[in-house]
Order: sequence, then C-alpha cells, then structure tokens
Amino acid sequence: MNSLAQVLEIASRLDHLATCAEWIARETVHTDNSISQTATLMSVLTEDIREKINCLVSELEQIQELSESH
Repeated sequence: MNSLAQVLEIASRLDHLATCAEWIARETVHTDNSISQTATLMSVLTEDIREKINCLVSELEQIQELSESH
C-alpha cells in the first residue's frame, strides 16, 4: 500500500470515528452526561488528529518540492 492510500485509509477511519462519536454524544446527552462528554472529546480529538495529519502531509509535500527543485 502506498503512502497516499495509507493517508486515505487513515482519513476514512477518522471520518468513521468522528461520525460514531457524534452519534454517541447526541444519543447520550440526556441519559449519561459522562459518556456524552467523552464522545464529544473523541470528536474534538479526531479533528485535531486530522489537522495534524494535514499539516504533516503539507510539510512533506513542501520538502519534496524543494528537493526536486535542487
């Protein structure tokens, strides 16, 4: 599996995790506040991870462009 395929697989899994966490947060907001808050935290962490991966990929693309120009 090449790097792009791996990044796409990670993105797909993050999407699934975020969707599940959002569903859990909505479904438990009135019945179990602790679970709802944990699911909300999972959603936030998922977005943080996605942002960090995007930054890493951008940095790697810039490094590759610089090395190709030399």
